[in-house]
Amino acid sequence: MSGVVWPKHTGEVPTGIPADAVSVTEWLIERGTSLGFHVERNHVSQEDGAIADVAYFLNPGQKPILTFTVEEAESMRLISGALQWAGFSTEPKSWMHICVFLGDLASIPSIPNTAKHYDAQNLDRLPGDLDEIVAHMIRLLTHYIAQEVIDTGAAIRRIAASTVDWPRGRRNTRLGYVASTRLTGYGLDLFSAEDNEDGEAGTILKPSRKVVPLDLVSGGLSFEGALMRLVEARERQLLLSSEHRNYPFIFCLSTGEHGGESRLELWFDVDKSNVPQALNFWALVEAVEGSKSVSLVGPSERVAELFLA
Repeated sequence: MSGVVWPKHTGEVPTGIPADAVSVTEWLIERGTSLGFHVERNHVSQEDGAIADVAYFLNPGQKPILTFTVEEAESMRLISGALQWAGFSTEPKSWMHICVFLGDLASIPSIPNTAKHYDAQNLDRLPGDLDEIVAHMIRLLTHYIAQEVIDTGAAIRRIAASTVDWPRGRRNTRLGYVASTRLTGYGLDLFSAEDNEDGEAGTILKPSRKVVPLDLVSGGLSFEGALMRLVEARERQLLLSSEHRNYPFIFCLSTGEHGGESRLELWFDVDKSNVPQALNFWALVEAVEGSKSVSLVGPSERVAELFLA
């Protein structure tokens, strides 16, 4: 989940976009329609009633790909809109929520808890930035179309046709990477049992149902909400996995008790998924393969660092 803020005061208004909320909303509707999206005004999320001023869909009835809050001056409404659409990567309401703010960026209060849900940027050319976001979406979803399409409108139409009956006909994905892992003592403590079987004080590593929420951070991307547990601990080898969860994402790390040579597996079970989840998975894959590194981050500290071979 990410978003952008477009402050009016940072420069000239982008060509063809009037600087009031109603006109910007109309521009977003017309732009989305021209790109080939199914567009809705005042979209209401079926999950919790969150409202987006504009929403872009590949197909009606599916979850939206892009959602927008357009705000002229009330910074708290902007934040409220961002937080309503903020969620974990495992269960997104939309792939990306974009905040368009026409007021003074300095009026937006700093709230640490929202830092990873939206990013205030000086976007003096909204059309170009929106085009870049759409191009990224197309690049990620080309895994599900038969051939590359250069024209944006044609690509969106082909992707929409390919995903209209999602997930029927889509293949599961199984990716594996060899890595060198550095574990932290804090990370091991998160997965350890409080007492051993003999009742002696101390912590030990053994398989359990204890679930630890982790973020996978790679190349500037943070995949939030992976619920991991220790499913194997034998012969100084550990296996951390999210496979017990009823999510399409399965992340497994097989490593030694003290780290070292490891194997990271990223799986995607398409039958349990929606299109925004597919986008989040392929965005993670793109980040991992591009940066060659992954950090597993717990509630307050890093659990492990992986460096891909």
